[in-house]
Amino acid sequence: MGKGKKLIAGTLSAELNRQDIEDALLEGFFPIASPQDKKREDLRKGITEFGLPYESEPAITRHMGWFLEQHRADVKQILGRENPSPDLVLFNGGSLKAGVVQERIREALRQWFGIPDERLPRVLENPDPDLAVALGASYYGLVKIGQGVRVGSGSPRSYYLGVTTRDQALSDNGKQAICLVERGLDEGSPIELADKKFEVLTNQPVSFDIYSSSFRSGDRSGDLVTVDDSLSALPPIQTVVRFGKKGQQTRIPVQIEARYTEMGTLALWCRSSVTDHRWQLQFQLRNTDTPADISDGDIFDATVPEAVCEKIGEAFSKQAESRCLDGLVRSITAIVGRPREKWPLQLIRAIADELLKRIAARGLKSSTEARWLNLTGFCLRPGFGDGFDEHRVRKLWKIYKNGPIHASSPQVRSEWWIMWRRIAGGLKPGQQRQFIQDLSPVMLAKKGGGSRVSPQERLEVWMAVANMEKLLVKDKVKWGRQLLSELTPKKSTPQHFWALSRIGAREPLYGPVDRVIPPEEVTRWIQKLTGVSWASAKPVAAALAQMARKTGDRVRDPEAPVSEQVAEWMAENGFSTAYGRQIREVVPIEKQEENTIFGESLPSGIVLHA
Repeated sequence: MGKGKKLIAGTLSAELNRQDIEDALLEGFFPIASPQDKKREDLRKGITEFGLPYESEPAITRHMGWFLEQHRADVKQILGRENPSPDLVLFNGGSLKAGVVQERIREALRQWFGIPDERLPRVLENPDPDLAVALGASYYGLVKIGQGVRVGSGSPRSYYLGVTTRDQALSDNGKQAICLVERGLDEGSPIELADKKFEVLTNQPVSFDIYSSSFRSGDRSGDLVTVDDSLSALPPIQTVVRFGKKGQQTRIPVQIEARYTEMGTLALWCRSSVTDHRWQLQFQLRNTDTPADISDGDIFDATVPEAVCEKIGEAFSKQAESRCLDGLVRSITAIVGRPREKWPLQLIRAIADELLKRIAARGLKSSTEARWLNLTGFCLRPGFGDGFDEHRVRKLWKIYKNGPIHASSPQVRSEWWIMWRRIAGGLKPGQQRQFIQDLSPVMLAKKGGGSRVSPQERLEVWMAVANMEKLLVKDKVKWGRQLLSELTPKKSTPQHFWALSRIGAREPLYGPVDRVIPPEEVTRWIQKLTGVSWASAKPVAAALAQMARKTGDRVRDPEAPVSEQVAEWMAENGFSTAYGRQIREVVPIEKQEENTIFGESLPSGIVLHA
């Protein structure tokens, strides 16, 4: 029956008639609802077996009613109607093609708004509901090149910054927020809050509360509002505003400056009213595919990244001396006041931007290129987490095709692979596949064939490939089998086992779960690892822990006997305490473990595993 036999083994069959199915769909997803149906709090995580957070309220008609109810007051004000209700309905998408579904939705609208039969919403003609979105996207493409009419609406939501007055009680009832972005504000617009006076707490952890609303109207930038159910809380920005060399905790008066950028981000500055200091907060307002939309970490005065970028400019100039380049990291560390592993996301991305401006400096000499590759990869890791990372990775990818300039230097070649390993999470699936295809003649060649590379470089390549989680399953299987065949009891390093564990991991750090190798395949790898006496058991145990990790998803988890086999191996080799629990139970990946799996520490604020 092939690899899919597990999915259909032991299935049951039953006879259903059309009316049963129709009733189940209509009552489950399109029930008749009323304004009295209160929106309930989501107290559960939803169905997560396949990594998808399902909506806990499945009734589409209730969501539709709640949405329209939120905008009832706006429509009433604009149209002057006492009891406004929808006049027209446009059905879009394949799930709404069925006439019985369309009639149920119209009936739900009638019941919700108390619409008489003669005023039942009229259905707009849509000859191709399956293609409507695609046609709209195509038309938008024409608009982008100047052929078509663009309808602008500005920001679809208003955004607010939580504020606290000196006498305000720290209770939910007393919270206030100031409007930063008013609904409908055009992208690229500056935001003036000159008439407002603020204070910020420095040199201690603080939280900037951010709220949004898709239906409040009338709020203007600078308006102070009470936080209620009309505002939705976004993840707060938790940070430390650094001020002064002594690091004393104090309040300083500031002005809030903001700008709603063309990239869909809200740039926010706190400018000191008593000194020349200026601190920037920046976060995404558009939806992203990554879980790290808002970056935490210390915020430095704007002069710190400026001084760092000046040092980078000196080090990568034609006139730079070797000692300037060799001591660059030490110089930056002295300016920042902390080791590079603790540089915050905002700072390292500013460094990455400066390095990308000096991409041509790689050609000066091999030591310059090696330093550039090392620092760029470090400051752009893991390839996502900031709103502009997609742009940065796209710019970096342009140098991939030609390879390193000083390719004869072993150090340069090593740093080349390390850089791509570090930023692999920002590469698209097609780019990751191109990466391994270009390496196949070297890495997958039969013994004696292909180009020869040093053992150290080959190891760096394996680690880079292992970090590419968006590869097709068939490619992962092919490369994993090759790596498994190269493992020997005495010569294999911990990095080899780390690479194998990343390729065969049950729980990806950033990739989609449908790119996880099937448990049937990884079981063969597990059996080989547990059947050999290795020189060191510790890296083998770490690899087995990732390949046999329990996720709670039956499509990814190995069979129970395999998990038991791994647990017994752990016990025999003294690793039950370290890894036994995650093989038998679903255990979330913690921050420290995340760093170990990734291969090095991650920037503050980056969370790979949702």
